[in-house]
Amino acid sequence: MSDGVDRRIVESSPIPGVTQLGWLRRPGPGPQVPPDHGVSRVAVEHRGAYELVDERGRATGALDAALRDAAGTPFDYPTVGDWVVRSLEARHNQRVVIAEVLERSSVLCRRAAGPRAQPQLVAANADVLAVVTTPGPAGDGSSAATAGAGHRIEWYLTAAFGGGVRPVIVVNKIDTVSHAECEATVDALRRRLGAAADDVPILQTCALDGRGLDGLAALAHDGATVALSGPSGVGKSSLVNRLAGAEVVPVAHLSPDGRGRHTTVRRQLVPVGGPGGGTLVDTPGLQDLIPWVGDLGLAGAPSGLGGLASAFGEIVGLSQGCRFADCAHTVEPDCAVTAAVADGDLAPERLSTYLEVVADMDTGDPFRSGRA
Repeated sequence: MSDGVDRRIVESSPIPGVTQLGWLRRPGPGPQVPPDHGVSRVAVEHRGAYELVDERGRATGALDAALRDAAGTPFDYPTVGDWVVRSLEARHNQRVVIAEVLERSSVLCRRAAGPRAQPQLVAANADVLAVVTTPGPAGDGSSAATAGAGHRIEWYLTAAFGGGVRPVIVVNKIDTVSHAECEATVDALRRRLGAAADDVPILQTCALDGRGLDGLAALAHDGATVALSGPSGVGKSSLVNRLAGAEVVPVAHLSPDGRGRHTTVRRQLVPVGGPGGGTLVDTPGLQDLIPWVGDLGLAGAPSGLGGLASAFGEIVGLSQGCRFADCAHTVEPDCAVTAAVADGDLAPERLSTYLEVVADMDTGDPFRSGRA
């Protein structure tokens, strides 16, 4: 089975304990586990099969027929990072049987590609989403992942906030520009994030020489799970390998035109840091993580709309002062949002980004005059 995982490394790597895998960070009471069953975490998702890991080792699992038949939405199926109850012994095709998907603490979810609007889970039970980007060669934040990629960063942040995941931004490959250019990139990112900048730390790293990796490694401690996302070519896989201390995911050089190549073909969970550490979730180069705006299947019923409010809090707050309930924040009279732009209190680029992200999510504006 070709899944982008080096089996020699996976099979010889130390078996993590349940604390390192994040068991103590689970929400709610412990599950009722039958005597002939155990609890594992999903490390890799295949078509129709799942690679599972726990303190006993690794196993390949498949869904129990009853669980599969009862599934009504994509949220009823396991994804990378999920905790599942599974049989201890293999039953069919040398696979253990997954009988239950346990309650999630968080999800990263996007709108699936295609004409039909439906959710696609990216990862479950992540504590942190590290949005990996690269510095701009001109020192103005204009990199493949900041300026030339539409609203990718805003998409990531909206998905993280909405799904109960804490976002951070990682400016990787700092060795490719001067210190001044790197600082200019960080400053440009902070301006771009507006009010959300206060809630989104920005780290600077170099996977080649290890600079800044202590800050990233510190996020994956005491069983915490850090999901790394970003377009191809920003160095996600190199960061994972450096923190894992082994080449657990393949790495490729940039193509001749400077674009990243897709080296990670499967999302996978990688334990790092030993008993006191946690896990990383490496994801493929997601070119379009447009957040899912509907129900996310979590307790408390958070949704992508809550993520949008967190990512653009200043605009949502201003919209409560608009004169009209259906204000589109464009040409309407007595619009508090466009008035803030005219007064210099809100950057025009921030408003245009908000309006375009709302259009990307195909919601209409759910926060017109604050009447969500």
